[in-house]
Parts: sequence; structure tokens; C-alpha cells
Amino acid sequence: MKKYHTLGEFLVDYRKHRGLTQIDFSAMIEVDVRTVIRWEKNESLIKAEKEKLLIENMGFPHQVIRNLNTEQPIPVYFDFKRWMYSLTLLSSMVRHSKDFIAEEEYHTTRIETIADDKDFEFISYIQKNQKNCSPIPLDVLKTAARLLPGLNLVIREQSGYHGGHVSIFPLKYEVYKKIRDQKMTENELTVSDLARFKDENPEVFYFYSIYSNSLDNSYYLINRMLSYFKKQTPEDYIFAGITFQKLKVQRFREMNMQIIWEKTLDAHPDLKATFISGNFNEFLSGSDQQ
Repeated sequence: MKKYHTLGEFLVDYRKHRGLTQIDFSAMIEVDVRTVIRWEKNESLIKAEKEKLLIENMGFPHQVIRNLNTEQPIPVYFDFKRWMYSLTLLSSMVRHSKDFIAEEEYHTTRIETIADDKDFEFISYIQKNQKNCSPIPLDVLKTAARLLPGLNLVIREQSGYHGGHVSIFPLKYEVYKKIRDQKMTENELTVSDLARFKDENPEVFYFYSIYSNSLDNSYYLINRMLSYFKKQTPEDYIFAGITFQKLKVQRFREMNMQIIWEKTLDAHPDLKATFISGNFNEFLSGSDQQ
């Protein structure tokens, strides 16, 4: 994570990450390019209506903008590839996946089942940000949330804005095998590929998007997800999906998941799509040796 002391520095790095010119960025938020130049030089702050647009329409974490868009900025750490922030260097440090396990589920009223259209749209935005250029249609996301509400969750910041989510599909076993064997791509999934809860043997839980904008939110979401599998699933089930991030691969490997295949993205040769498969039984029982 990089430490940002000013709004201007943050906006410049955002444009570089997205491959945008100042003109591109100004057009996206409907301001004069000279306004963007002043922001980046820290000569002026972002007005409230544009600040709201950056947060609600472009997914900028509310806390990051609030910290930096002020006369006396409060430094914040941010990672554009992971789209994740931290307020201290200590909390931005990577820990082992075992830290997510607790005897009791961490409770917070900020977690709820995904139902709001803006949350589904944000899931697609996160996928695009992580180089998945053809996200799954929204009707698939919405149907999965209805079929499997316990594993389609959003966590909100204290401000009420989207702070992270878990989007997991109940998938038909035959469809899982096609993706596993690379006879079908994830982006080809349709509503008809989803299974009704407990209809499949083995049950397949296909993770599509797991995201949080801070380590605190990540703890809550992953702990809730693991608690679900600890309490409600049979011994014979499959948890699988594709991730575009090395850190997620590391985390799933720590949970005893297996890498089935890796594929370099044609449009982004520096990135890999990694297909992970397995279940959490040994990890949650503590019998793994990792």
C-alpha cells in the first residue's frame, strides 16, 4: 500500500491506474479539465456534489475521500490494484488466513444480504477494476442472492456507503466441471446455470466476487463466510472460483484450496486468472498443517 498525503497525489495515481488523461477524467465527472488540474495541484478541493459522484458512481471509498479532501488532509494508505485502504501502516500489513477464524462469529449490524441495485452494479465495477472486462450479467448476480442469501452479503461503512461484499453462486455441478475443465468461461454463466439450494450433490459454491475496501471490513466478511461453512454445509461440497489477484490466491492456498489452472490474460500479460477449488473442512477443523 502507498501512503497518500494529499488528494492531488491520490487523483494522479488513480488516473495512471485507469489509463486516463486529465481530459478523460474531467469528462467522466463533467467538470472542466482546468478543475482537474487544480485538484491535482492541490489548489482547490472537490465540491460536495462531485465528491458524492466519486463515491457513489465511481466507487471511491468514502473514508479515503473524506480524509484527503480537506484543508488539513489526514494521510491514508491505498492499494489501487486491490482497491483497498487502510488508515495505519500496521492494519495494512498482510496476515495469515487463520486470523479470520474465531470460536464465535464476529457480529456487526453493518452486514446485510445484497439487494440494492447499486450494490450489484458496484460488484460489476469491482470486477472491471480487477481486469475482468466482461462481468457476469446483473440478473445472474441478483438470482444468486435470492437463492443463497447467506453468502451474498454487503458490508456498509458507518457512512452507509458500500464497504465490501461477498458474491457466491450456488452452481450446478455439471457447469462447475465445464469451467474447471476450461470448456466454458465464467463470463458465459446464465441464470439457468444456478442450482437451487441443496439440489446438487456435491453442492458447489462458486465465488464470483469477494472484496472489501479495508482490512476491518475484510475480517467481518470473511469471518461471516467461514462461519456459514462451519455451521451449514455438508462434508461433501466444493468451493471454487476465479481470482485475478495474487493475494487472494495466497489466502485461499492458506485455507487448503488447490490451484487447478492459471491463465495469463491476453489484454493484461502481467496478470493471471487463477482457478481455485476445494473446501474449507480441514482449514476450519484445524487439522491442516500449514
